[in-house]
Amino acid sequence: MKKNLKIDLFTSILININIIIGAGLFINPKPLTQLSGKFGFLNYIVAAIILLPIVLSIAKLAKSHPTAGGLYVYAKKYINNKAGFFCGWSYFLGKTTSAALLAHIFVNFFYKKIELLQNIPILILDIIFIFFLIFINIFGVKIGGKIQYFFTTAKIIPIIFVIFAGFSLFNPQFFITNTKETYEFFSALPIAIFAFLSFEIICSIGHMIKNPQKNIQRSIIYSFFIVVGCATIFQIAIFGSLGGALSKSSEPVKMLASNIFPNFLIIGGILNAFVFASIIGGSFGSLTSNCWNLFALANDNQLPFKKILTKTNKLNIPYASLIAQGIIACILLALTKDQIPLQNMTVFGMVTAYFLNSISAFIQSKKEKQKKYFLIIPALSIISSLYITSICFKNIFIYGVSLSFSSIFISGLLINLFFTIKKKI
Repeated sequence: MKKNLKIDLFTSILININIIIGAGLFINPKPLTQLSGKFGFLNYIVAAIILLPIVLSIAKLAKSHPTAGGLYVYAKKYINNKAGFFCGWSYFLGKTTSAALLAHIFVNFFYKKIELLQNIPILILDIIFIFFLIFINIFGVKIGGKIQYFFTTAKIIPIIFVIFAGFSLFNPQFFITNTKETYEFFSALPIAIFAFLSFEIICSIGHMIKNPQKNIQRSIIYSFFIVVGCATIFQIAIFGSLGGALSKSSEPVKMLASNIFPNFLIIGGILNAFVFASIIGGSFGSLTSNCWNLFALANDNQLPFKKILTKTNKLNIPYASLIAQGIIACILLALTKDQIPLQNMTVFGMVTAYFLNSISAFIQSKKEKQKKYFLIIPALSIISSLYITSICFKNIFIYGVSLSFSSIFISGLLINLFFTIKKKI
């Protein structure tokens, strides 16, 4: 008999936080300082304001339709079937790419540190690690279980260290205005915006949350504001302690630890290991939540092999979709490890879903005949989505398209088209 596993509000918030806070929070101080100087923390606040209408719109849709598949379901219901598939497939592939990249970043960090690992091709290590995360989920390590506390601890240790150590060494002089300084504040906004993406991932497992009509909306909004608060305070603390020197450091947590404990450099190394270990939480959460999007697409006959992709085990985990997702993640890394194009395509998949769901939220508000001022939030959500989309296409134009992502993305669209035509014959 299959167990009906349910996730409470607190755990769902942890899941969302663990997925949102990836490598970005820990590596962003350098580019934010280079572009915005002492105003780097303001980038997070402005980014949150830009994203807030999208957050509120998707949270409202999630409250109305707490089901497996999340964003795919909303676009399908309020726009049409084709928009639903385009949204679901682009989002699924975007999150799969993100999980693959996070896994590779983690593996690559330890690959460089441990000489023994360097005798093995890094792709093999990537594959082993990705399927390790998949199989521990299949065999009982639940996304809503104690593992979330482990991932939270891995993140909170370096964050707390930076906040306490940063404010203990805080130098107000770093924030004194210098009229000769020039900033590219708006050029840094995309860095801050991308650090907050994935706030909606909990929608994919809305059916697993206790009292979802009430808790899923809270989970999205609470986790978003918690991450925004952490990121803002983190940037203030670390800049207040290191100042302009941050612009030269790719490992700011390690740099801060070395300043405080110059005779114990191992402390910086341990904290840095926690930073990279915390990335596992993002990869694990993305893999185990995102597989429900593939499950939903197959279950709605949008893709072939429905009987296989919708199989679940005794723990009600869609193991076939999870394994299929792992295979796609490995194919992406096998074809290319060029991080920037893959990151851009990850964002492309996600913002495409944001845009279609912003339209869905607008249509939902009109159908419910809400007062005109209630249409303002979904309207602003559409504008915000278009702005983020423009950033995404700009980056794609500059850095190029990932051929591996594009090939799999187009293949999915063609398979869906062929499958749809076949059903009509």
